[in-house]
Amino acid sequence: MYCADVESWGRKVITKFKKNEILFYLSYIILYISLFIGDVYNIGSMDILARYLRIGSYILIFISCISMRLKKKDFFRMVTILMVTLLYGVKTGDLYWSVLILLIYNSKKVDIERVYKTSSRIIAIGIISVLALCMFGVLPDILTSRNTVEQINYNRHSFGFYHSNVLPLLIFYLEVYYICIVKEKIRDNVIVLFVLLAGATNTFCHSRNALILSLALSLFVVFAKQMKKDEHKILYRTTVLSIPCMSIFSFSMMFLLLKGGIWNTIDTFFSGRFRLAIFKMRRIGLHLINIMSNESFVKDNITYVDGKDISSIVLDNGYLYVILRYGILIILVYFLIAYCLAKKNKGNACVLGALIAVFIANFVDNDLVDYSFLPFILWAFNDVRVDSIIKNMGKKVDEIYKGNIEKI
Repeated sequence: MYCADVESWGRKVITKFKKNEILFYLSYIILYISLFIGDVYNIGSMDILARYLRIGSYILIFISCISMRLKKKDFFRMVTILMVTLLYGVKTGDLYWSVLILLIYNSKKVDIERVYKTSSRIIAIGIISVLALCMFGVLPDILTSRNTVEQINYNRHSFGFYHSNVLPLLIFYLEVYYICIVKEKIRDNVIVLFVLLAGATNTFCHSRNALILSLALSLFVVFAKQMKKDEHKILYRTTVLSIPCMSIFSFSMMFLLLKGGIWNTIDTFFSGRFRLAIFKMRRIGLHLINIMSNESFVKDNITYVDGKDISSIVLDNGYLYVILRYGILIILVYFLIAYCLAKKNKGNACVLGALIAVFIANFVDNDLVDYSFLPFILWAFNDVRVDSIIKNMGKKVDEIYKGNIEKI
């Protein structure tokens, strides 16, 4: 009787998910886990495990693509884009864009809400697992301190992750994922829970950016339900323009900072992020498309102003990272992502606010090519024709140029 019930349940699961969907979710879960492991403190063969998991996910994604039934036009478009990204991958050793293209095509008929739920569960289980391993001494609790006078004595706990910022940011992304799943059906008690979690993690991790973002987002969604339609339009335009504005400002700061004065004050406020980007830019230069290998990009070996040697500069600004690592033209892809996501959620203030929070988070952190941002990319492109979007965006840019902001 029990076996019959299990068999019946198995048939229901198989009929609920098509073959391609099963392959997609399996490859997505394995890829997401492998990238999540990258945020865990590396002990022994953790990096090797992550590498094998990634390879396994690549194989599954490829098999899923082969079994897809695409129209000839769509198939040749996918193959063309894939070949370009593969050539880039062979030259740079970075297969991210090739895998991303295949994932996007695989997600065409997938329920994006389920993607967010799957991602949330992986992060939640991952956090619990890492904390448990840290508690039992398997993973170390790395302690760091801020280099400012008023906070030099703060012990910032990593709790098994490679840095003390990771856990607070994961709590923030869990809240964003929750909002993207439930949309306008947000429960106040769940938001209160996220506020408590953000406060608790900040007590031990002292991650100001994650705390401010979590509190601001929580406060926003409480009041967003009462927003008027005119305010929705303002929020929509803000979402569309947020990534372009922050990208342009970040890029400009690398040059404005050389003038000193107020620009130096702004850079100090952002913990010297733009100054570090200047060091990186001076070494590797600016490119429309950067075909530098990962190894060449990360090896800096510079001496900072205080005499400290830095083997590799960490760019805590996602927009500058994309511009410097991949090239100026690649940041335009993220302009497109912001536009697509805003268009799909034009009437939902809570989701628009959550998206803006994520875009701001990447102004002070770097997750644009990481697992936490992956669901947003799939959501942007999973059911749209990119060529028609680009054409539509061209019209919008023309309206902005003419001063017709109301038509955006």
